[in-house]
Amino acid sequence: MQPQQKAPTSQIVIYIILALLLAFLIAYFIWKILKGKILKKKELKIQKEKEQKSRMLFYDYIITFNEIINFTLKELQNFVPSIGKVKMTEIKDGANKLVTKLLKRDDFAQNFVEKEEYKEFLEHCELLATVNCNIWETKIPNSLSFFKTQYEQIPTTEHTKTYLELVQKSIKEQYYEK
Repeated sequence: MQPQQKAPTSQIVIYIILALLLAFLIAYFIWKILKGKILKKKELKIQKEKEQKSRMLFYDYIITFNEIINFTLKELQNFVPSIGKVKMTEIKDGANKLVTKLLKRDDFAQNFVEKEEYKEFLEHCELLATVNCNIWETKIPNSLSFFKTQYEQIPTTEHTKTYLELVQKSIKEQYYEK
């Protein structure tokens, strides 16, 4: 009678092992499916955060370029040949220096270069850098209006207000700095 009892016990053990194997296989496949979805969700979240940071940086650059343009145009309006405090070359050099400094920043290249959505922005930035500021209004009025339009579209937040103040102060300090 004992051999008969061993058979059902060994069968039970085999069924338990098979059930565990099947459970592990099912768990593995479920984990594989869920892992893919979870990773996609995380990647999407990271991508959205990166796009948000890029958008905020874009706003910061628009504010900065717009303020450089405004400051430069004001300096050009106040310019008096020969008897003025400031020479035309100083105004041109100041604008060129600030625009070039912005274009050479690491975060500028990382966030905007080779991205289709910022192509127009890059074109206008390059025009600002290559055209002398005393002929901006005649040679690149589209670029000036682009920055003005983009500036007007920036949502007003506490960050943009404080950043604007910092930019204005920085431009005044650095414009004629040698």
